Amino acid sequence: MGYYHRWEDFPERGIYYLPGMEIKVRIMSGEKIMLTDIKAKKGVHIDMHHHEAEQIILVYKGKVRVRTGKDPSPKVIGPGDIWVVPSNSPHGVDYIEDTEALEIVSPPRLDNFVGYAVSHTYFDKE
Repeated sequence: MGYYHRWEDFPERGIYYLPGMEIKVRIMSGEKIMLTDIKAKKGVHIDMHHHEAEQIILVYKGKVRVRTGKDPSPKVIGPGDIWVVPSNSPHGVDYIEDTEALEIVSPPRLDNFVGYAVSHTYFDKE
């Protein structure tokens, strides 16, 4: 049996572990995969971190500077570009323009849900 939803049914909100940052998300999750609509303002910076979930991020508006693993050279990605981050791989992001993107993760990142207190995101010292 399938389920049907509309994005408007899911609230747009900030991310509790990124207080004060101009980033809004809308999250929908199944048992084994999670989809996140991301809207971030120019200047948002997310430190290097890692988590169990594998991520695939499709940028459809704006530009983002991304760092993955120990690669010393960041990459700039934009509309139509796809960034794949393997499980437990250190990565970080700088939003260099107002950006909209779609993120797919598996398994779902329960730490992204309001009130969930288990730390599945580990911020690394740069």
